[in-house]
Amino acid sequence: MADKMKLGYWKIRGLAEPIRALLAFVEADYEEVVYECGDAPDFDKSCWLDVKFNLGLEFPNLPYLFDGDVKITQTVAIMHYLSNKYGLNPKEFAVHAQCDMLDHVAIDLTNMGTRLFYQPKEAFEAGRDGLVKNAKGMISQFAAFLGSKTYFAGDYITGTDFLVFETIDKYTVLEPTIIEEENLKNWMKRIRELPTMHKYFNDPSTTRNWPLNNKMAAFK
Repeated sequence: MADKMKLGYWKIRGLAEPIRALLAFVEADYEEVVYECGDAPDFDKSCWLDVKFNLGLEFPNLPYLFDGDVKITQTVAIMHYLSNKYGLNPKEFAVHAQCDMLDHVAIDLTNMGTRLFYQPKEAFEAGRDGLVKNAKGMISQFAAFLGSKTYFAGDYITGTDFLVFETIDKYTVLEPTIIEEENLKNWMKRIRELPTMHKYFNDPSTTRNWPLNNKMAAFK
């Protein structure tokens, strides 16, 4: 019997949550390998650092995915792999290119927040309003691209929808009114109401209820 697929990451939503959402959607059977850093002031990361270079990863990092002989890192690479595995990749060449673009814009938007979230508390508070303003502008661009489509690729869902959803959803925790466009609000609602996602969004034991960021972050 083949080993169960494994997803390794910190005990936070962070960069792994869109992967978990995709896996919830397809009802994949996999093992969550959880790393939890220590408390302040040291925030000990030895649980990960002690094994980081002993797992057979060519570019050791979190998140990682093990699926049989496949061992990969990097959120977008994992999302693309799983999208291909479960038939959630874009079907048209041009749409595929557009979804790749959206994936990387989503990571840009994530990183924009991460840079501030992990600053000291005073710096985070000082930069919060500017971050919300800039994020709102990028979110509006996603809304404009979505237009009247059901999903970002058109009338069918892809891995890109899960990556963009989690990226924007994190910002609604920071600022609940950050989404102004009705089409994007409706798209978010559509994702939440997918039949296989009910447990993921409503069960308090799922990773959806974990902190957004790690223990040393000013905004968790």
